[in-house]
Amino acid sequence: MTGLRTTVNGLSVDIGNMDATTSLLDLLRETLNLKGTKQGCGSGDCGACTVMIAAADGQAEFRTVNACITPAGAARDKHVVTVEGVADGDDLHPVQQALIDQHASQCGFCTPGFVMSLVAHSLRTDAPKRGAREELVTAISGNLCRCTGYGPIIAAGLASCDAAGQLDHLTYAAQQPTSTETPSQQADIGYRIARSEAELGQWLQQDLAAGIPSQSEPTTAVKLIAGATDAWVAVNQEAQEHANIIDISRIESLRVISQEQQVLNIGACVSHEALLEFFTTPPNRSAAVEELLRRFGSPQIRHAGTIGGNLCGGSPIADWSPLLLALDARVTLKSATAARTLPLSEFFLGYRQTSLAGDEYLASVQLDIPSSWSNLSFEKISKRYEDDISSVCAAIFLDLADRTVRQARIAFGGVAATPVRVREVEDMLLGKSLSDVDDGLLTDCLASVITPISDVRASADYRMQMAKTLLLQRVQDARMAS
Repeated sequence: MTGLRTTVNGLSVDIGNMDATTSLLDLLRETLNLKGTKQGCGSGDCGACTVMIAAADGQAEFRTVNACITPAGAARDKHVVTVEGVADGDDLHPVQQALIDQHASQCGFCTPGFVMSLVAHSLRTDAPKRGAREELVTAISGNLCRCTGYGPIIAAGLASCDAAGQLDHLTYAAQQPTSTETPSQQADIGYRIARSEAELGQWLQQDLAAGIPSQSEPTTAVKLIAGATDAWVAVNQEAQEHANIIDISRIESLRVISQEQQVLNIGACVSHEALLEFFTTPPNRSAAVEELLRRFGSPQIRHAGTIGGNLCGGSPIADWSPLLLALDARVTLKSATAARTLPLSEFFLGYRQTSLAGDEYLASVQLDIPSSWSNLSFEKISKRYEDDISSVCAAIFLDLADRTVRQARIAFGGVAATPVRVREVEDMLLGKSLSDVDDGLLTDCLASVITPISDVRASADYRMQMAKTLLLQRVQDARMAS
């Protein structure tokens, strides 16, 4: 059980006992009787449960999240706004009025999610992006229902894009919810929020000594979460229970991107949205990383999900893993008493298995900044272009000098039990002119080292053919460029 103190629509909420695996959606609908936030897919895909959330310090902007895959405990000491809170008494928010005026709502089930995404967009402080049609379309890309068509919804969003500051009627800024729990008190409840790496290391060490972690009994294992965008899908759809949860999303040292000389250090709790901003801003702009992140889930997912969570899930179709393998990235794992750094290629041990020991956590990812980001490519094959999981993805780094390959790092997701680098294929390219490379031998080599399987997303044969195609396309592009 866990306690919760937060602010919802400007009103203080203080709940004494709550199951640690309660979602924010269930808290809103079942405990607080705020039925406007809808239960849809339960996996963060449809956006019907979209709400806005902000830190209690009043400095951060409101961000949209999927309430169905957000733990209720993650709202502790924060401010939550639902569709019931955006109107000012009988005066509708400009977004709500615009949706009515543009006839942009039909059955109404999906409309609250659209309202929240559009309100959050209208609150953006950068006016040029707030008024840009492309940015608005991106803002609602995680709201999948289109019963009225794209036109009326986009028209409503554009008509209300200058409605910033229209939540002044909410008194959340003055409420400043503050937890009265001390770290020692938090240690006795099911949902703990670590505030520092020292505290996290201590808790993991104590839990390990108490025999809590257990791979064979997931309900008793300590579950580390940051955004929980993957973990809570299993809670919703597989009825997983976690009696011992540690939320690491508020550890500031894990939320930092830093650079020392030509080495980039990315904290494990840096969100995908923060990474998108970093890698689309000169001098750090990378077309390959931008391609990954523009197609990575929805804005709601990118606001909550983190790079560390994407890696620690150990999924063979996680998008970050192949790209970081192609950059020869390293990961730093820490415990209360030690730290170790190892190549990312050694981090994945098997299907959803990693090198993390019971008292360790992933602290950061390091990579050497390439001399040219154009050497890196990323391609993703999925059923939907946006907000979908990969069937196959490929990240390829090729550095050429006088048409000769000086460096080659090639990684795939979705073709084996883990994300993989295909070093045998790399060896066929190193030191050679691309004009001398036999494409048939190259794809034969690839086929000999990857082992795709058939599942609901794609057949093994399709995955094999796509992997070959992505490899040959990259080689051909490099030939033409050189």
